[in-house]
Amino acid sequence: MFLGLLRARSSGAVSQQGQGLLKATLGLSNPFLSRGFKVRTAIKKFCSDCYMVRRKGRVYVYCKSNKKHKQRQG
Repeated sequence: MFLGLLRARSSGAVSQQGQGLLKATLGLSNPFLSRGFKVRTAIKKFCSDCYMVRRKGRVYVYCKSNKKHKQRQG
């Protein structure tokens, strides 16, 4: 099933139903995807732009310059 979609995609002729299925399988349907948190027992700041926030009993690290630094203690 997916192989047929990929072949059709490479040839440039994909039906509307196939495009929706292809987007859903590749995770491209939501343009506002964000990077998830790394879950660790001991969190720390990686750079000078990282800052810690305590919300709902958990400690989070956010970073303004590098989104890969996001962490959650848990």
